[in-house]
Amino acid sequence: MRIPAGRWLAGMAGLCALVAAVAGTGPTAASAASVGVTPPDTLVSLGDDFYIRVEADAFPDLKGYHLIFEFDPTIVQLLGALPGDVLTGASGAYFSALVPDVSAPADSASYDAAMLDGSTAGPGVLVYFRFRALQAGLSSVICRRVDYRDSNNAQTFPGCTGGQIRVVGATEVLRPSWGRMKVLYR
Repeated sequence: MRIPAGRWLAGMAGLCALVAAVAGTGPTAASAASVGVTPPDTLVSLGDDFYIRVEADAFPDLKGYHLIFEFDPTIVQLLGALPGDVLTGASGAYFSALVPDVSAPADSASYDAAMLDGSTAGPGVLVYFRFRALQAGLSSVICRRVDYRDSNNAQTFPGCTGGQIRVVGATEVLRPSWGRMKVLYR
């Protein structure tokens, strides 16, 4: 069966349009971006002050971001936040702020950051959260929200993974006498 040239061209144009539309629906660099707590399992001693990192995968045009992570306030206390190399490594001025938790108990770390001129890119560290270990136990660090904005203020919600903070208490050490040690090894 022979297809007329006009119909063949129209059919090929439709097929090309369909292939272009399907190819455009795949994951883009923006939707494939992810954010996570690193290391995912942090071990600290009771009373220690320590930092956890929130790192980002590759993202080509990052103008600003908003992060919210939740933790157990009976196990750890949020002391502050420092900007990571995603902001400090860029060549422009930036703004960053730890947003205070206004409702009791203070169980979330909310952080806002933006480039004031130009934009930045990942991968790298978005923020270092500083904590103090208050009590022995396990505190999950749960990702509640990550909001990226590009230079056109287009919003992207990257994937996000949390982590855990394990606080261990001091182990009591008994000082054995020489007599007790001799009995053990006879």
